[in-house]
Amino acid sequence: MVKWKSLYIYYISGTGNARASSYWIAGEAEKQGWKTVVQQIDRLENINMPEKNDETLIGFAFPTHGFNAAPLMLRFIAGFPRGLGKEVFLLNTRAGMKLYKLFLPGLSGVALMLPAFMLWMKGYRCIGFRPVDMPSNWISLHPGLRKKVTESIVRRCERIVRSFAVKILGGKKVYRGLFSLPVDLLISPVALAYYAGGRFFLAKTFIASNKCTNCRLCIKECPTGSIVELNGRPYWKLSCESCMRCMNRCPERAIESAHGMALAFWFIFTAVNTHVLLAVVGILEITPEKWWWWVISNILSIGGMVLITAILYRVIHYSMAIRPIRDLVRYTSLTTLPFWRRYNFNKGNKSVKDKELTRPTS
Repeated sequence: MVKWKSLYIYYISGTGNARASSYWIAGEAEKQGWKTVVQQIDRLENINMPEKNDETLIGFAFPTHGFNAAPLMLRFIAGFPRGLGKEVFLLNTRAGMKLYKLFLPGLSGVALMLPAFMLWMKGYRCIGFRPVDMPSNWISLHPGLRKKVTESIVRRCERIVRSFAVKILGGKKVYRGLFSLPVDLLISPVALAYYAGGRFFLAKTFIASNKCTNCRLCIKECPTGSIVELNGRPYWKLSCESCMRCMNRCPERAIESAHGMALAFWFIFTAVNTHVLLAVVGILEITPEKWWWWVISNILSIGGMVLITAILYRVIHYSMAIRPIRDLVRYTSLTTLPFWRRYNFNKGNKSVKDKELTRPTS
């Protein structure tokens, strides 16, 4: 006997994958007459919380970010009140691809395990967690998938998500996320390294080209409030989570991922970091037996990477006012190439009913 009567889903979404998944689940709940609330957690502002009772099922939907849950979702879960219910479920979207007729899965890492553990520590019981291989939106690394391919992936994922919803809403436990546990545990150190430093480096790879009309859409839409106007141009702060919302929604395709600039940053950091560490090793006569030093050096390396990247990025930002530098940064970016497609689930996706994605959240 199912005791729940209402469903609250909290989601963070860069290009619409987690948002669509949330509404698919809510749609199945509404078919059963449940009260449903689908709540976006952008900037952790204006969030509705359910009343304390055991008749509410709570869900969390989010993209995978560096083999982890999106940092904004982790902060939200860390501050989530105790005792609003007993059962919760988790759904993470990850980079799905397709090779001919073969659907290729993405990787979750600790994207499901860590939030589940955090919620368990708060007294909640996770009755299900499910990865969903929605179309990859990591436009900094690859062109957006062709429309025909994305629609094919989305149709498959919609069936998967709705099936997951029917089982969960019916009181069944679904732990599909455990299937990839061995691989997820294997790459968990990468998730830790990315969370500690890698994400800050990527935050400093976005630039606005001379096609920018200063419409401020990226600033208004940024889910973490990480884009500000500086010197008349969009400027990405270290708190950027690389959700790709800005790049994929920009009406002028003016937002680029500056690959040439990123490589230059990495070269400078590596050169400086290597010389500094070798000098310290020589001065302090550090031997391999002093393992503690290698731990400290890695921590210092991460901090140094963030500091050097932030300084160089600010210099480049102001230098973009000089046309030769602006052109150099832009034309060493792969995302400026005509065939480098963007991806936005909410734009022209025929496989989803419009009413499910355009109705207002409660």
